[in-house]
Amino acid sequence: MAIYMTQQMSSANTIPITYYRKQSQPHVSHEESGAFTQAAKQNYAQFNNINIDQVDAGTYRSGQGVPTGGKTYEI
Repeated sequence: MAIYMTQQMSSANTIPITYYRKQSQPHVSHEESGAFTQAAKQNYAQFNNINIDQVDAGTYRSGQGVPTGGKTYEI
């Protein structure tokens, strides 16, 4: 079974999106998790036509299944 990194992004007056990406290994490096968070923030800002500094990053989680419920997006 594949395992994923997940993190929800939100901002005022927008719908939160939970981003997910397949992990390259069971314990990802800080570089890999940081790149995932940055890519999710950039995508959320572009999708909502806002500045990246307006994006609120939720709690990062690794070793998760594919998120369900709410709006999700694989990045």
